[in-house]
Amino acid sequence: MRLLGVVLVALALSAATGTSATAAANVLKVKPGTVNFGARPFRSETLKGTTITNTSDEPILLTLSLARSWDDFAGGRVESTCSLSLFEPTLLAPGESCTLVEAFIPHEDFAGIKQDQIWLATATDPATGDVLETKEIVFFGRGR
Repeated sequence: MRLLGVVLVALALSAATGTSATAAANVLKVKPGTVNFGARPFRSETLKGTTITNTSDEPILLTLSLARSWDDFAGGRVESTCSLSLFEPTLLAPGESCTLVEAFIPHEDFAGIKQDQIWLATATDPATGDVLETKEIVFFGRGR
């Protein structure tokens, strides 16, 4: 019964705002959401990336921000097609994608330690500025 009440409240809110209950969910697809560099030799450089897609029927603004980083990551390489500026988010049309490319360059200082770099991908409505969805993207690796 409680679930029915939650569903009815969600439907009432959607009717009041003119949006569907799923409009603010499932806006972003991140593939892969976790990128494993594996164990890499010290001082080697390895590039890997992920693709972020607007799966909604409307354009979105995509903002990428770092939540956590280690020194062995070189985040947001020039090969990335997503804007890495908080002041200039990427405008993605429905179905459009961009890529985030990371470099992992392990150093002896962190030998054997699993390191991670965490990005937050946030989709906002260009007209209202409302946050539609945020997804976490994790890159990790280990030096050997």
